[in-house]
Formats: sequence, structure tokens, C-alpha cells
Amino acid sequence: MQQVPAVRMENITKTFKNIKANDSVTLEIYHGEILSLLGENGSGKTTLMNMLSGIYYPESGKIYIDGKEEAIRSPKDAYRFGIGMVHQHFKLVDVFTAAENIMLGIEDEGKRFNKKAVTDKIKDICDRYGFDVDPNQKVYDMNVSQKQTLEIVKTIYRGANLLILDEPTAVLTPQETEKLFSVIRNMKEDGKAVVIITHKLHEVLGISDRVAILRKGRYIDAVKTSEADELSLTEMMVGKKVSLDIDRSDPVSPEKRIVVKDLSCRNSDGVDVLKNVSFTAYSGEILGIAGISGCGQKELLESIAGLQVVKDGSSIV
Repeated sequence: MQQVPAVRMENITKTFKNIKANDSVTLEIYHGEILSLLGENGSGKTTLMNMLSGIYYPESGKIYIDGKEEAIRSPKDAYRFGIGMVHQHFKLVDVFTAAENIMLGIEDEGKRFNKKAVTDKIKDICDRYGFDVDPNQKVYDMNVSQKQTLEIVKTIYRGANLLILDEPTAVLTPQETEKLFSVIRNMKEDGKAVVIITHKLHEVLGISDRVAILRKGRYIDAVKTSEADELSLTEMMVGKKVSLDIDRSDPVSPEKRIVVKDLSCRNSDGVDVLKNVSFTAYSGEILGIAGISGCGQKELLESIAGLQVVKDGSSIV
């Protein structure tokens, strides 16, 4: 007997002005699976999931929940059907605690905030899946990983059995990513469906059961991760064979172009974002600056360009 999908999105189309963000997309998501929604930037991944989570409404197409056609016109509708989405940009109130953020907007808990009951439920969720959340911690005291964890716990607290994570590893270190993947596997074992929106091939292969590929707003295919590799997925993403080997020639007679020495910078909030940064960029080379979002890359480049006030150190162009 064929398993009934937790969600079936059938011939979904969404247009912004004259651009079709999604063009007759059909996608199935099953209970107890981790599905990677893969595609280049602008392929329509987030738009499609925004319709499933009630933020957008499609011009045409149908959505079936456990085999029954339903209309999802708002995030409230989505939660009613057990669907929650954690967005790339978090929706948290900085001056509230974790527990207060989780409770914010929930109508059926009564007017009085029962702190003990909420805290107990949060701890139960954390123990069940391996989260680490302090219900009394203020959001402004949390790092990026803690904020993301809070968003996921908030979604589960509200009854989501299908979780959509939009680029969940974009702001995480490799160690934090592995911890998140461990939690996602625990959610899968509990029967929840998890959709990960991403374009990182190695993470797709490391965490998902199936991969669905979008290209330029159209559904291309869904394959078992065990039967895929980076080359095959890349070809489906871009529509042609792509060589992942890059020939990097050595610079000819390199000269110093930018010298940064012991550069320190403090942002507009008074937070030190750069501390004693030193490096040299040479002519004829491409220098990559690596780090998760918020590690100071933006401030570093703005300091070199004269757009940030430098606390200490110097840069010579």
C-alpha cells in the first residue's frame, strides 16, 4: 500500500508582476523523512515553502494535507495543519525571554502567562530532541545558534509536525551545523517531516533522505539521496554538466596591493566586531574571506574602504 504524503503541493504557481517564481510545481513530502529542497539562488525554493507556511497564496494549484485538500491562507492556518517554518531571518523580540517569545501570539493559553507550565513544556521538548534552551534567557544575550534553536523550539511548541528550515546552516559554524543535524535526525525518528531549503550539496548528501530540485521556478525531479552525488545534483540544478574542478594558476610577479595590520573595529552598537586582524592581498590573486554571517566580514571591508571608523590598527591600499 502506497504511503499517503504528509503534504502534496500540486501544480503550484506563484507570480510576482511578470516573473513566475514557481511554475506548476508538484512536490510531495512524507512523514518521518528529511527532504532537501535544492536549487540555485532565485530558483523558487523559499517562495514555494512560503506558500506552504501561509505567507503567500498561490495563483493556482492545490495543497493536500494527509490526502485532503486544504487552503492555507495564513501562518495560523499552517500551524492548524501542523506546519511551521523557521525563516532565514529570525522573528524574535530581543527584549523578551525565550519563554515569552515562544508564548507570543498564542491565543488558546489564556490571558495569564503561566511561566511554570510554559517552562516545563519547553524543557520537555528540549529533552526529547536534544535542544539546549534556557527559558529565562533574553534574546539579546543569545548568539545566532541559540536564536535559531529557539525558533525551532517555538515551532515545535506550537504543534508543528512538518518543519521547514530556510538555509538553516548559513549562520552556523561546522560544529553548530553537526549539532543541528543531530537534532533534525531526532525529529525524524519521532515521525516529524523536515524540509531543508539549501544550495549546499555536501550538506544535502549528509542529512537528507530525498532531494527535490527546482530550477528557474520549475520542478525538475526528486531523487533518493543514496542514489545521488554532487555531480548529478549539480547537473539537475543548472541544466547542464558542470565541472567542479577549478584550474587555479599562480599569480605572475605578485605585488602587495592591500596590507591590513592589527585592525580593530567597533560597530554602531558599541560591540567589538574586529580584533587585531592582519593580512596581505597581492596582485593577480583572488583572496577569499571566510566566516559565518556576522563574523565581521562586512565591517572589515567597510573599514578598508573608509566606511567604518577604525578603533586600532591600519590598512594600506
